Amino acid sequence: MSDAHELRNHSYDMKMIENETHVEQDESVARKLDEKLMELHSLFELSQTLNSSLNVTSILDNLLLTPMGKMMIGKGIVLLQSSPGIYSVNTHRGLHTDLLGQKIRFDFTLEEPTFVKDISEDDDEKLEFFKNLKIDLLIPIRKGQNQVLGLVGFGKKLTGQAYIQAELDFLRSLSNMAATAIENSLMVLQLQEVNRKLDKKVQELNTLFDIGKELNSSLDADKIVNLLSYAIMGEMMVNRCVVFLKDDSRMELVSSKGHRSQTDLTIFQDDITQAALLNAKDTIDLYRLDTPEPWHQLLIAEGIQVIVPMQLHNETRGIIGVGEKIPKTDYDQDELDFLFTLGNEAMICLENARLFEEMIEKQRMEEELEIAREIQQGLLPALCPSIDGFEISAINIPSQQVGGDYYDCMVLPDGRVCLAIADVSGKGIPASLLMANMQASLHATVDTAFPLKDITAKINNIIHRNTGYDKFITFFCSILDVKTRKLVSVNAGHNPPYLFHQDGSFELLKTGGLLLGMLPNMPYDQETTTLVSGDWIVMYTDGISEAKNASDEDFEEYRIEEVIKAHLDASTDEMRDFIQQRIREFTQGMPQSDDITMIIVKVL
Repeated sequence: MSDAHELRNHSYDMKMIENETHVEQDESVARKLDEKLMELHSLFELSQTLNSSLNVTSILDNLLLTPMGKMMIGKGIVLLQSSPGIYSVNTHRGLHTDLLGQKIRFDFTLEEPTFVKDISEDDDEKLEFFKNLKIDLLIPIRKGQNQVLGLVGFGKKLTGQAYIQAELDFLRSLSNMAATAIENSLMVLQLQEVNRKLDKKVQELNTLFDIGKELNSSLDADKIVNLLSYAIMGEMMVNRCVVFLKDDSRMELVSSKGHRSQTDLTIFQDDITQAALLNAKDTIDLYRLDTPEPWHQLLIAEGIQVIVPMQLHNETRGIIGVGEKIPKTDYDQDELDFLFTLGNEAMICLENARLFEEMIEKQRMEEELEIAREIQQGLLPALCPSIDGFEISAINIPSQQVGGDYYDCMVLPDGRVCLAIADVSGKGIPASLLMANMQASLHATVDTAFPLKDITAKINNIIHRNTGYDKFITFFCSILDVKTRKLVSVNAGHNPPYLFHQDGSFELLKTGGLLLGMLPNMPYDQETTTLVSGDWIVMYTDGISEAKNASDEDFEEYRIEEVIKAHLDASTDEMRDFIQQRIREFTQGMPQSDDITMIIVKVL
């Protein structure tokens, strides 16, 4: 009886124990469910908090501080991936402030929360960054399966307890939820940065437009350079600016603001610095050079931090040198681009000013040349004299506005006629001045009782005194006695005139001496020729015989002879025109290379 009772009691106790066990198990499950519910509720609230902000700093702080407070963690750090394998410290707690912005290379991928000690890496130095900071746990911030935005790192718990799996799961879930918010905030940051850059570009364009209007408002190069210098100093907040402009093969310092006087800046004129400035193609921040060259050091010593080439058609035509900023901040790339654009715009304005100055100078010279041409044409006979028994024609066609050819046909007081032709060395204004000297000397001496050879010698001495060793004149002078038909002539190195007879034969009038102006006190000979009806005298300058065609061939004397021989029955005007026409046919539109002058006399 007692055994049965004991058996019943034992069975009852076993049921009670079993019931208590079930109750404990149910309570454990309920407690775990409550913990999971609280964890989910916490994650939900944190997700709302994270996604309610587009401020990446606020998001990262919540991502870091929430688990640090919940799990009593002493140190934490968040790094975002700035480029493949490169991470930048964006925020941290419990670590030194100097870490912000620091970059590290971390080129292995974590799939889940991982303890640093468990990461197997051949190059252990890559983990030294975390080990030195006493960061034990790393959690990847992943967007999807393949995109890693960054890493979250935590140190040990302040309680000394180890991380349990539930905590690791919570941290993984938290980082995954934060990934979307971080990505959105980074996109907002990128948009804000793009907008900031666009705003800055718009501001730069407005500034360039305003400065450009000022620069283009003047055609004074000095004013343009001053406007450029002050615009740069105001925009860049600098107190030193120098401007060089190319002059022939050197860079000349044309402006120096906030610097020593220009006379003290002759150091920029040494050959090495000059060559470097002339060949500069890119904007250079001298303070950022790893190994500055000697000429860089020279500019740095003079307070120049940035050099900017001023280019026109990809050719460096000037240099801007800018000192360091007053706030001591660095030049960013946008500012360097701004300086380059502004320098090129200023170079266009300076080129316009130069071209305008050249145009004004050209107009002034053309006006002066026109006056000189009128004066020179006034020195030549307006018409050849009309003389019984003779027919005379002449022509002078300068290759430039003024020339060095000269001819004269003047009736002397005793009735004789002076016929002269000359060719001054060179062209343009110098030749025309010497031609005027020649004309004045002839007019002053020819109406004398001296023989023509002595008159020529006297003119030679006058020309020699008034010119340099490289200037000379070829000269043929003759005096025609209308009554006796005798022609006295002197040839001072000139193309020998033709004396053609009616039968087609001809002679050359060569007698004379050296060119005028070569040597003083030179003797000259003269010859006398008796003319008869049908004779022709053709005087010319080498602008005719040396007229060139497209093959660079000279017209030469034999073609002159052919034209004269073919038209011995023509008038002097017609002979002149025939010779001109033959020259035009030969040169075929080639530009006239030298003055063309002729005197043609026909004995009736």
